[in-house]
Amino acid sequence: MGIIGIGLDIADVPRFKEHIERVPELLPRLLTPAEQLKRNGRIRTPESLAARFSAKEALVKAMQYPGIIEWQHAEVVSARSGAPSFRLTGPVLEHFRRIGGQRVHLSITHDANVTMTYVIVEGDGPALSPPVDQPAPRLPGS
Repeated sequence: MGIIGIGLDIADVPRFKEHIERVPELLPRLLTPAEQLKRNGRIRTPESLAARFSAKEALVKAMQYPGIIEWQHAEVVSARSGAPSFRLTGPVLEHFRRIGGQRVHLSITHDANVTMTYVIVEGDGPALSPPVDQPAPRLPGS
């Protein structure tokens, strides 16, 4: 098993907070009900909400997900230890399996007004980036 892809995302917490306050229907489109609430049933902090959305963005990059992701199909969950991970369903899980994915590693950090997430996708599929000694693939029509 090897690394198929990696993804990194940085989110500006005040900007994310402003977006979800200005467009309240955005939050339920981006995050599942479980992602929005702590275990005690209280709403998560803006830092925590932004981090979960940022994690999904990093996952999209690590999997080179084609098109628009259905955000509800990539849910950030916590292990009993509190460590973050993903629960994938539907078309996101199908794409993950299609690329040969077997494991997803997720790291989340936030400080002050910034959150950063890092995702590694491992599996038996080929690496999504070209070998360093090969020319970059040409885009169709170029």
